[in-house]
Amino acid sequence: MFSNLDVSKRSLFILSGEKSTIPLGELEALVKTYSHQTEINVSCRRVVIVNGPLNPTVISKRAAFIRLGGIYIGSMDLPLDETFKEIDFTELPTFKSFAARIHNFSKVAMRPEVEGSLGYAVKKTFPSAKVSLKSPDILVVGVMCDDIFHICAVDTASTLRSWTYRRPRIRPFFHPSALYSKFARLLVNLAQVKNNDLLLDPFCGTGSIIIEAGEIGVRSIGIDISRRMCNGTLKNLKHFDTFGSGIVHSDVAQVPLLRVDGVATDIPYGRASSTHKRKTESLAEDLIANLEILLPAGRQACIVHPDTIDILDVGGLERVQQHIIPVNRSLTRMITILKRV
Repeated sequence: MFSNLDVSKRSLFILSGEKSTIPLGELEALVKTYSHQTEINVSCRRVVIVNGPLNPTVISKRAAFIRLGGIYIGSMDLPLDETFKEIDFTELPTFKSFAARIHNFSKVAMRPEVEGSLGYAVKKTFPSAKVSLKSPDILVVGVMCDDIFHICAVDTASTLRSWTYRRPRIRPFFHPSALYSKFARLLVNLAQVKNNDLLLDPFCGTGSIIIEAGEIGVRSIGIDISRRMCNGTLKNLKHFDTFGSGIVHSDVAQVPLLRVDGVATDIPYGRASSTHKRKTESLAEDLIANLEILLPAGRQACIVHPDTIDILDVGGLERVQQHIIPVNRSLTRMITILKRV
């Protein structure tokens, strides 16, 4: 419902519940993708407030590990005054129908009636607005964090998720090494690419990253050393009518491109992945060498790799983020983000 012109000077985001650095890392990457005039403040572990011009709906629609995001309306100190008289609800964007929601991330119990009280306060300010629990235009969300209660307005269109219909096993071409859609979207976001930018996945496999890039309007090129993988990926891209995508049968040591706006990839390793008898360390070395050529200054590469490979600052590349993903006792995966300086 919110238009792309609805830029807020303050936004609130609720992160997903994983005990990981990934949700906040994704939010930081997305905020930097769309605005360089913002400041990120963590209110509590799962709630983040961003000061500066930003459209939270755009961020939420793209995100994989952000539960919701909205325009910040105001806050109140606890104990909570359930009349909400301190909140200026006239700051809400234009809407015809709404629903009130409460999220409690504090250790303080909240009465179930609070959600109704919040809805009543909005209705009092906008008497002609309809309450719609099933399909509202906006959600007026109350968020309790330790000693403060925040309120934001969320475009319901940004809360829809569509991972299931792109999951690996229901694609025309499947391989056990395929990335899940949600994780692939995360990698695209960490690469900080915008609409119509060109993203490269030099180990594209079945095309998970390419498909997710196309879903958000990012052009992409996939490379794989396996002709079978390339043919299978073409089937998947055709099935999803993937925007601005292409596949090249080649090797990471001979990337047939001169420039890209970002790189997102998962370096193959293990029995399920085809490396054509090349060691994972060698593949990583070839990839890093190409990044200095392919990426312009300021652009980024998001690389998933086993923790047995240490990707450090090298040449014109600076490590700006790193996340740990425990898999089992013998395997830990890393996500490393390199920036071309």
